[in-house]
Amino acid sequence: MASILVTLIHFSLTFIPATEIPYTHYHYESEVWALRIVTPYLLTFSWIGPFFTSSTRFLVGSYLKSGNLKGVAEKTVGRTPRLLIPCAAIAALEYFCMQVGAIYWLEYLPSVTWSTWPYTSNYTTVGHFISEILELMYIIPNAVPQITFNYCIGVLWTIPVQLQNSWLSLLAVMVIREIKTPWKRMGYYAFCILMHYYAMSWGSFFWGGLLIADLDMTYKWKTWLYARPFVYYPFLTFVALLAVGSPSMDLVGQWTPINFSTLEFGIHPHAATGRPVRQTSDYGYPAYYIPRLTALTFSIGFHLLVELSTVVQKFFSNRLLMWLFPHILTLYLIHGLVFWSLGAVICIKLNALGIPYWANMIVVATCSYTVIFASLPALTPVIETLGKSITANIWQSASSKPPPRRKTLFPFSADMFQDGAKNDTQAAPKTGDVERNDLEKDKAT
Repeated sequence: MASILVTLIHFSLTFIPATEIPYTHYHYESEVWALRIVTPYLLTFSWIGPFFTSSTRFLVGSYLKSGNLKGVAEKTVGRTPRLLIPCAAIAALEYFCMQVGAIYWLEYLPSVTWSTWPYTSNYTTVGHFISEILELMYIIPNAVPQITFNYCIGVLWTIPVQLQNSWLSLLAVMVIREIKTPWKRMGYYAFCILMHYYAMSWGSFFWGGLLIADLDMTYKWKTWLYARPFVYYPFLTFVALLAVGSPSMDLVGQWTPINFSTLEFGIHPHAATGRPVRQTSDYGYPAYYIPRLTALTFSIGFHLLVELSTVVQKFFSNRLLMWLFPHILTLYLIHGLVFWSLGAVICIKLNALGIPYWANMIVVATCSYTVIFASLPALTPVIETLGKSITANIWQSASSKPPPRRKTLFPFSADMFQDGAKNDTQAAPKTGDVERNDLEKDKAT
């Protein structure tokens, strides 16, 4: 669900920007109403948070259960190629589409959509392409990976966030498992989440996912809650209010002069000066890649709601989402390419025919998502082969002792052919074979 909503966010930023960006040009008054009512709940970047909490939930599970460092080693070796190889493959596909002119109509799109958000830039040489892929392993304070501005603006920036905080999660779970006293353990969680939040780090989301995994696997808290309805139902109500109430803070900012995201941004330290952001010239509405408190509370509340509510679990177990689940990474990587190639040309051509913009958007959305979903069964096996299969081979070669080297003729002896003993690297032992012994004497002579 989060994957689908993130693609809808990027669709809106590409074709109907007034639903995402305040004070911009709009085609219909309904876009402004969508910004004020729908966007805070369904088209908000808070939906990125569940990606991070969920990934940690499964990343640390094996070590929490067994305490075997082999699970941590496997994730450490395989995490980077598991993400980077598919990204490199799809990025190469998009660059190919750029060079053959498939994204030609994108440069004319702003004249129709009035959105300057989507753009692409080809790489100069293949060396620049390799450099951009390697940069995906790093993020601020090194620099924002350049490919996030070239390949697909605003999309791939989550990959380095996932990678860097994977190492944080794997290190954190080893520390947490050694803290045996429950109140000390929870205090350590609270301290780390608070410090990451204050430092404007996405690490708070990963610590939240680790906390949820620990409560389930170590303390079996769901069993404890289910056995006590007088605790379970009030807590479930609180979690539901947390999941729904967090986006409501952004809703308030759409209807009143008070913007909580801006006020919250002002209390954090400024990286260049160390002073509060509100005392610097950078004070204002935070960029989309800066974590916010509402996104953190929404991610934790929504994740807990899925963990604890059987009704919500039943909803997310429907056939459509179950079918889509193996294709999440493919959907995340290719949707921008489809919007900016097929979607752009359809939008431009229909506009030239004088089609009303609302009908234009219905046709563009229908065609784009039909192509996206139809391509998933074909692309996902390739993505999985490049990512999952190669990663498994890398881990096997890194963790398994290779079999001993055997001679070319194994399991046959080296002297099965005439003069075969000359190819034997070890001297043959003396046997009762007269001809073999005479041959050894001749060799010695």
